Amino acid sequence: MVADKFSNKLFTQGLRPLQSLLPENAKKILKKDGFVYFEIIKNWKNIVGEKMFKDVSPLKIKKINNENILTINVNKNIMIEIEYSRDQIIEKVNSYLGFKAINKIQIISKDSSFEIKKKIIILSENTLKKINEIKSKNLKEIFLKLNK
Repeated sequence: MVADKFSNKLFTQGLRPLQSLLPENAKKILKKDGFVYFEIIKNWKNIVGEKMFKDVSPLKIKKINNENILTINVNKNIMIEIEYSRDQIIEKVNSYLGFKAINKIQIISKDSSFEIKKKIIILSENTLKKINEIKSKNLKEIFLKLNK
């Protein structure tokens, strides 16, 4: 056990879960907005590749019967190809994140003129206040980038 010189708390050296290192305010934000979904959105191009990135975008994750279902918007022109690639997409997402985050994929096509829309996250005043209370400058900057 080692004492943290800033907070006077004892902690164990070595590997610890990331959650144990985060301030309470950060934990609340991550639970509310969803770490998995944020990581998928942020890294979608790296996860699925350039070709698929142009025609497929993640919309949401919902949990049904302890299974995480990723809903994706697909260009109608490649709907059948994506249907056959469903298992590969799940495998790519899970291997990128390093754990089984997605169990199933739901495929929808909202419109024929497909255009990738960047999801804008607008944080509330209360959430921004909580972010500004975070002592770690790097972590604070990461959360504030969500608001841009």
